[in-house]
Amino acid sequence: MSVTNYSQKFIDKLASYSTITLVMVTLGILFLFLAFCRFAIAPWYVNLFGPIGGPDFSGLRLHVVLIMVALIAPLIETLLNQFLVIYLLLRFTRFPLWIVICISALIFGALHFYSVFYVFYAFVGGIIYAVAFVACKQKGGYFYAFWVVALIHGLFNATMVLVPHFARTNL
Repeated sequence: MSVTNYSQKFIDKLASYSTITLVMVTLGILFLFLAFCRFAIAPWYVNLFGPIGGPDFSGLRLHVVLIMVALIAPLIETLLNQFLVIYLLLRFTRFPLWIVICISALIFGALHFYSVFYVFYAFVGGIIYAVAFVACKQKGGYFYAFWVVALIHGLFNATMVLVPHFARTNL
């Protein structure tokens, strides 16, 4: 079975889920990948190359950071990296779907250029978002896909801000 068949089979399965299940499954995959990176890849990378880097929100109030990372960034990034890239490539090329997903993810990863590690991490996240986008597009069209993937991205980013914040405040 080819890559295209496997990817389409997985996308068909995701598309068969209810919206809430699709959101939860996608978030679960993102968090599993995050845990793998955090505990398996990051220590090795830091030991060899130094700090991973990432956006610096020090000095900004929590609500401002949340608006930026859980609302504005997911809307803009989903519009540019999934909606436009996937729409244009599917409309104007004959690329196989898995190539379209990889191109979308490469662009997403390249825009997160804090370090090589961060680009890799965002690239894989971009694959997950692109697959979710294609599954949602198949289920309900481009606009449905846009809103669902922006929601997934926003929830993931909000969690990445809120968990460390509350861990520091010692509830």
